[in-house]
Amino acid sequence: MSLFTDGFVSEVSDLVAYEADLPDVAAAEGIDLATKLQLAQTEVGAQLEASSRRPGNVFFAKGAGWQSTGSETSLPRFELRQVAITPPLKLWHTFQALSLIYRDANSRRLNDKYLPKWREYKELSSWAAEMLFQTGVGIVASPLPRPSEPEVDWVPSSLQAMALYVRMSWEGQNGTEGAASSSRAISVPENNALRVKPTEAAPVGAAGWNAYVGVSPEEATKQNASPIDGASHWVMPASGLIEGAGLGNGQEPDLFRTVPRFLQRG
Repeated sequence: MSLFTDGFVSEVSDLVAYEADLPDVAAAEGIDLATKLQLAQTEVGAQLEASSRRPGNVFFAKGAGWQSTGSETSLPRFELRQVAITPPLKLWHTFQALSLIYRDANSRRLNDKYLPKWREYKELSSWAAEMLFQTGVGIVASPLPRPSEPEVDWVPSSLQAMALYVRMSWEGQNGTEGAASSSRAISVPENNALRVKPTEAAPVGAAGWNAYVGVSPEEATKQNASPIDGASHWVMPASGLIEGAGLGNGQEPDLFRTVPRFLQRG
């Protein structure tokens, strides 16, 4: 799973799945959908941070099962960077963004054309928030942020020219792997080999990074057998690409923290 701080929890496509004519509404009313996604992210994040101060129940993952610790009153606060994007959280962000969009659209009209939509998504946002806090906020103990696109170039080799797509991910000291970066395209000239390196320093808790390369974004596979040191390059060998593991889905929560009787306002 991606983390709350890796980017928007939901995207415009998630909003359009609920409201097919949303792009037309946004264009007609002069609403920037990306701005509303960001505002929804800020509002949801503020409520998540507030929830970390409240007592609740904790359920730890134990292999294939779960173990409850019961009621806890002195748990350390979690940070937004530790929050995993679970389905209830994604629903909350989606509905909160739609609520903000239709609230704005309604305020721009001299009639109540968009009022029913605003009320509908406001109620759905509250419902999704309550569901999240009842089923638990997914928390990752040692979060690995989604990295930026890697730095790519080439070095002399005997390989033929090729167009490649490159992604990378951080791997933790406990063997877990964070969400992968977006793809970076590069055309490597003949008699050269692709060289890849992270564009940022390794985060705390990272054992190294993994290189994913393919001839298309969908076909990128892992090219290293063990994590590469954060300050080191990966260079394509003369034998070419290997068919390694495909991209994972990011880190799974180590625990879920519920917040009983949570009531959302607004």
